[in-house]
Amino acid sequence: MGWYMFKNNFVHGQNIKNKKVKSNYPPILDEIDLKYEDWKRKTERLNSEHPEELAEKVRLLNEYYDYMETVAHYFKAQDKLESSIIEEFLVYLLRDIPDLKENLNGGLLFMGQSRVYLDLSFAPQNLSDFITNPGIYINKKDQDFTIFKKVNCIFENNKNREEIELIVPAVVVECKTYIPKTMFDQAAYEAQRLKEGNPFALYIILAQQNALRDDVNLKNTKVDEIFILRKQKRSKKKKPIDASVVSDFYSFIKDYLRKDWFDNRGATERGRLIRT
Repeated sequence: MGWYMFKNNFVHGQNIKNKKVKSNYPPILDEIDLKYEDWKRKTERLNSEHPEELAEKVRLLNEYYDYMETVAHYFKAQDKLESSIIEEFLVYLLRDIPDLKENLNGGLLFMGQSRVYLDLSFAPQNLSDFITNPGIYINKKDQDFTIFKKVNCIFENNKNREEIELIVPAVVVECKTYIPKTMFDQAAYEAQRLKEGNPFALYIILAQQNALRDDVNLKNTKVDEIFILRKQKRSKKKKPIDASVVSDFYSFIKDYLRKDWFDNRGATERGRLIRT
């Protein structure tokens, strides 16, 4: 299937495999790899379109997360073993959206980690440089999870031709263990930059725990939504990831992908042009 061909789909599994390539890898990785393959195999059999199967995906996720926490002391936070679990889970969760499935399989859309397009600018150093080489700069940003399309752009200048592949996002999800104000402010800034070049992209923060103060204003940003998977403030004692939140997240993205992102004629008939 086409969507399997994108190398950054299975970031957690690839992380494990990359660590096992090293000659001195810790033996516990063999056990982790077996647990991972079992989790992946069972989860891939389920369809998120069926509520009971989506709930089972979440149960399996919690089971695997609980196991990974028992072996977390073997690794550093920089190893990103635990943090990459959710990023891979999103592939198993969202691939079942009917509007996505056929296009993912056909290679027309992709999902996973990516470096997405932000904006394009021209910055020649002087007039001579402007004439010979206008200086094309394309700003990009690494994102934890995206649903995107690959767009090839051709730039021609003085008979010189350059082709550049852009990753254009429809949905961007930033995955966090917890979300304090510093991380939220950074995400809000990144959402602002992303939407300057991708005004109809959906930007979501998916955090396990909430570390924001109750008086933080979340409205005046380009972040479309924040989901708290464990339905709790930051705490060492973790609640399970909640299936109802995962279902809400799934429906939020599904509904967005099904609706018109902009319809000028229809907006005029409704009498509202921006928030339609």
